[in-house]
Amino acid sequence: MRKQPAHVRVSDAGRRAWCHLWSAVLAWSLAAPLVSSAAADFLVGSASADITPPVGWRKAGGYDEVISKGVHDPLFAKALVFEQGGERAALVVCDLTGMSRPVCDRARAEASRLTGIPVAHIAVSATHTHGGPEFHGVLWDIWRARTIREKGRDDTAPFDYQDLLAVRITTAITDAWAARRPVTLSAGVATKPGLAFNRRYHMKDGTVRFNPGKQNPDIVAPAGPTDDALPIVLFRDAATGVPRASLSSFAMHVATFGHNDEFGADFPAVLQDDLRTKFGPGFFSLFGEGCAGDVNHVDVRSDVPQPGDTEPLRIGHALAATFLAKLPELGSVVSPSLAVRSEKVPVPLQEISPEQVTRASKVLANELTSTPAFMLQVEAYRVLNARLIRERHGDSIPMEVQAFRLAADTAVVTLPHEVFVELGLAIKAASPFAHTQVISIANDVDWYVPTRKAFAEGSYEVTTCPVKPGVGETLVATAVKLLNQLKP
Repeated sequence: MRKQPAHVRVSDAGRRAWCHLWSAVLAWSLAAPLVSSAAADFLVGSASADITPPVGWRKAGGYDEVISKGVHDPLFAKALVFEQGGERAALVVCDLTGMSRPVCDRARAEASRLTGIPVAHIAVSATHTHGGPEFHGVLWDIWRARTIREKGRDDTAPFDYQDLLAVRITTAITDAWAARRPVTLSAGVATKPGLAFNRRYHMKDGTVRFNPGKQNPDIVAPAGPTDDALPIVLFRDAATGVPRASLSSFAMHVATFGHNDEFGADFPAVLQDDLRTKFGPGFFSLFGEGCAGDVNHVDVRSDVPQPGDTEPLRIGHALAATFLAKLPELGSVVSPSLAVRSEKVPVPLQEISPEQVTRASKVLANELTSTPAFMLQVEAYRVLNARLIRERHGDSIPMEVQAFRLAADTAVVTLPHEVFVELGLAIKAASPFAHTQVISIANDVDWYVPTRKAFAEGSYEVTTCPVKPGVGETLVATAVKLLNQLKP
């Protein structure tokens, strides 16, 4: 064996020292980008784009056709964008009853092209206001076809609203991107008990019924819990300390707006107005509906009427007061750290027969009776919706789960559809982050995702659902996995 030259000969101890040194250098080089990202300025931008349809457009939120006659509140697509180091992300919430997957796909792709934010780092959701327009889906197709058949044209929809919506969502994101500035973050979780109620109840006859009516003597007990948490992230201008924007969510149906023939943004608009009274007219509130598939604002124990014209004010004021009371207790985020994970999981659809499709078509076209029973309409809607989804996706549909890390103890999860509250609570309980917001109806439409237990119990939400039992638990597992990947 050739001997090592004396001037490069190293002892065993020396080799160990060099190994330790190179290991330290390698570890530093791998960690350096993370340290740099965490130390970089955290930038936030916000912007809104008007998405209010013209008066005379169809309204959403029910199974009967309603034509709008006015605008109570303008409707907006509202975007928050984030940038830190090489990471970029965007959260969008629209004043709509539900979202359209084709609209989301188009807007996310175009916004990504214009801003460089990866498509998988953009979430587009709906508040679920029942003051929004109808513009896609089974009922839209039926009503539009009937109008054209009867009148030769559809005067209620004189242009392609989905096209306008995709453009306006993109505009909100790009305008927010252009407006981004360095901020500091504060985060915390307020609570507001007594505002939200599980709307599914065990009844004396052994069934579970949704919305059984105030002071119904046959009510035994709620069939599920509520989530009273109001998680808050507040963004202040880094230079002045002035509050610029907030991100919050609450697990309760945004379906309190009672002006049946007007467009309206419901209580999230009231929340923003109240916060602007405190922080100034330029303050931006992004509010998402939490996991509220089985939760609403109706207290069945009370005999006090809840008129829809005042409920948005009552609830919006209550949430704003809760928000502002928590303000002094919000914890400062010392080292914000932006990162995103996303995963699409295939979930199985329920099988449907040609006979079911034929009957469902007749029910929703009012061919069996001019006034079909509500649950008959619901079942027909599920069948035709399942057929529509199968035509596009086959036997399973991909559902996207996203997780956004804002800091070591602060994260946001977005889920598609109207997810039951137990599932949102399960994500929060298993999350490694102290502050975890869960926002629903992201990147897709607004049918329900019940728990396995609820599938066995039945009632309205289960009847509307086109997927098989266990999908909700799959979403929970996926969200928790992504959160654990993001935990520093």
